[in-house]
Amino acid sequence: MVPSTVQQLAVLVALVLPGIFYQAVSDRLRGPQAAEQEPQNRALRAIAISGLLDAVYAVAAGPWLARLLDGGEGGPLAGVLRHPRQAGLAVLLLVVVVPSWAAWAAAVVRRRRERAHYEPTPTAWDFLFADREPCFVRIRLKGGLWVGGWLGSRSAVSAFPQPQDIYLESQWRLGSDGTFLGRMPGTTGVYVKGSEIEVLELLAAPAPAPVPVARREQDDDSTERSEREGRQGRQGRQGR
Repeated sequence: MVPSTVQQLAVLVALVLPGIFYQAVSDRLRGPQAAEQEPQNRALRAIAISGLLDAVYAVAAGPWLARLLDGGEGGPLAGVLRHPRQAGLAVLLLVVVVPSWAAWAAAVVRRRRERAHYEPTPTAWDFLFADREPCFVRIRLKGGLWVGGWLGSRSAVSAFPQPQDIYLESQWRLGSDGTFLGRMPGTTGVYVKGSEIEVLELLAAPAPAPVPVARREQDDDSTERSEREGRQGRQGRQGR
């Protein structure tokens, strides 16, 4: 429901938005929680957190907020129109800054009490592909078939809470033992559902083979000889 009056907008700001900002910062620091993925659960939690914060605001700054919102003869919330800067500062502090700080403080306290460090990445799948450099991917499906390809800038990998799946921008042929045999002709990518994957392995691109010292020296001699012959040819043309 979209607020259609000033009063409805004020209720939305007071009862929902502080809790939404709290949850957003908390999810960023702790990672999404499975119990909070249902929309109704998140809405109820946002309202509960907003109600708690509103109670704290009323105790700490109730008289100042009452004067700011007092419309007098101008109607409800007319004080906001008379003091727009103070109203904007109040919204910034009470809706954004304080809930965000409270979520950060709660996360710090929780981490200190936990015996083990909590990794905010929600699943091993997300951890595996987070900030991943381009590489080869080798997949063994549940039916025993090997699938592989190149994970590059045009590839895509799902993230929590979406179902696990992966798109590789180019497909490669694999042998019966999973050995890469070569790029598939005309490939434009391959898609694999996470529910079909039994084993997934990431492989760094092989480094270029080093050039033998003797060959490098031979190449250097050839380059030097070519440059010398080129200079002699230019000098001969200039002499003529």
